[in-house]
Amino acid sequence: MCGIFAVVNDKTNNAAQTVLTGLKKLEYRGYDSWGIAIKPTDATSLQVDKHIGKIGEAETVLPEGKIAIGHTRWATHGGVTNNNAHPHLDCTGKLAVIHNGIVENYLEFKEELLKKGHKFSSETDTEVIAHLVEEKIKKQNLARAIFETFNSLVGSNAIGVIDFVSETIVACRNGSPLVVGVDEKNQQYFLGSDVPAFLQYTNKVHFLDDGEGVVLSKNNVKLFDLKTGQEKELKLQQLDWKLEDAEKAGYPHFLLKEINEQKQTILKTSLINKKEIEKIAGMIKKDYKIILTGCGTASYCALAGKYFLADAKIESQAYGAYEFSPFTKFCDDKTIVLGISQSGETADTLIALRLAKKQGAHIVAVVNARGSTMERLADTVIPVGAGPEIAVVTTKAFTSQLTVLYLLSQAVKNNYEEGQKQVKKLSEILYQWFNTNLEEKIVNLAKSLLNQEHIYLIGKHLNYPATLEFALKLKEASYLHAEPFAAGELKHGVITLIQKGTPCFVLASNDDIKGEILSSAAELKARGGRIIGIAPFDSTEFDEIIKTPDLADLTIFANIIVGQLLGYYLGVGRGADPDKPRNLAKSVTVK
Repeated sequence: MCGIFAVVNDKTNNAAQTVLTGLKKLEYRGYDSWGIAIKPTDATSLQVDKHIGKIGEAETVLPEGKIAIGHTRWATHGGVTNNNAHPHLDCTGKLAVIHNGIVENYLEFKEELLKKGHKFSSETDTEVIAHLVEEKIKKQNLARAIFETFNSLVGSNAIGVIDFVSETIVACRNGSPLVVGVDEKNQQYFLGSDVPAFLQYTNKVHFLDDGEGVVLSKNNVKLFDLKTGQEKELKLQQLDWKLEDAEKAGYPHFLLKEINEQKQTILKTSLINKKEIEKIAGMIKKDYKIILTGCGTASYCALAGKYFLADAKIESQAYGAYEFSPFTKFCDDKTIVLGISQSGETADTLIALRLAKKQGAHIVAVVNARGSTMERLADTVIPVGAGPEIAVVTTKAFTSQLTVLYLLSQAVKNNYEEGQKQVKKLSEILYQWFNTNLEEKIVNLAKSLLNQEHIYLIGKHLNYPATLEFALKLKEASYLHAEPFAAGELKHGVITLIQKGTPCFVLASNDDIKGEILSSAAELKARGGRIIGIAPFDSTEFDEIIKTPDLADLTIFANIIVGQLLGYYLGVGRGADPDKPRNLAKSVTVK
């Protein structure tokens, strides 16, 4: 949540515009409000421009200058108002602060600062940081004052502070992501919550660890240990990301682009990480317990992984990370915990993994975004390689993570190469099946559902987690109430919800429980339900069907892609923003 971006030594001398452009690439992290602070050329104080609302088509009238910071907000403390938008100034107007996270002890600081005569203009926890630094620089240098202030904050936070006097930006990280970008050719320096914000300028980066701070000046970038204040060596890595990975490439929305990219990304994922996957498979064969955990989509991926492993005769547990804590006591040094996350920064998942690690568990990070906290926490990292995912609604990262779990189950069966062949076959078939004809059918289906209030979905075995994920895509992208159930729950109360014309999706595969799911479909139909099959076969129980490829266990991929596309087109039809659904942020970095 919340997006941070800053530039020092902007080569165009139009740093505010550079920051605005960068913030637009980070809007998926928060879109309640946005703001920029700049030191204009030949000015006597910082100038700030901030507004409520989405940043998409926004413009700024800030003057020229070479150094600026900006922020796009997902509101926590304080309502969505201009005053609560970042950046926040100190009393002198010479310092401005941007912030991602929650300062849990801000009220005690605010009371002290008010007694000292500080004036506050917002309801946020962030503003106390500006005034705390203002107090501390009366007695010490800027970097030390900011580091000391940051160390006193309770909670997961990342901050950026621009100083008018020294023309520097100081940033600190503890729990919320920050990355530095270095454009050596033009001697430009960038700070961001995520790489896409500055990818057009450089792919040479340093992902800050917790407890690290950086000082970006006109001449260089210096890295520090926040506890000791000692300078550290700044080691840059060069990412293989390309600018086009973070652009729409002619698509109307990132969500549609990323759904389409799965034709490539699923196969790409299957061609990497063999060593790491076989290492974990080897540990499982040595009787390590295995636990899978994540939040939201990642938790459904974990549940699907449990079914994959069961097929390999491996018992495992799958938990939503937010409910895992009570069960971490059963972890030990013969336990593997697979943490699944697109961002690698999901707060509840990190909390769960840390607790499991304390018990001696071997932590595996199945993660998409690079340089994350989860990567550094893990004993083994499996980067799924789906590339930057900009839409808040995750799609390609999910199917890449699902690919990893499928291949892990195949490796446990000593069947890794055959598993890769099956994924290659899936990818080839997706190219044939996923075409304009499919999208036209889904568009027509979406049109018929636009005015519905409730949709119900059922699935069984592997198609149960598929149903959960399918329903989530509808909810996230279109705000339509979609409720998924295990098919076996129907007679235990759920069937009372079905009336004449109620849309009921039935997700199915050509498997040994096909007859059971069709029996459940018949029960829904007998109550007047409108039965929509998502399956590789037709049936008299279906009133309508979106036919998917027959791929045995991998049918789950195509069944879920239908849900992704339907969610997208329903969202467009219902006037939602598919890339930036209301109230959601891409990375949930606070509890």
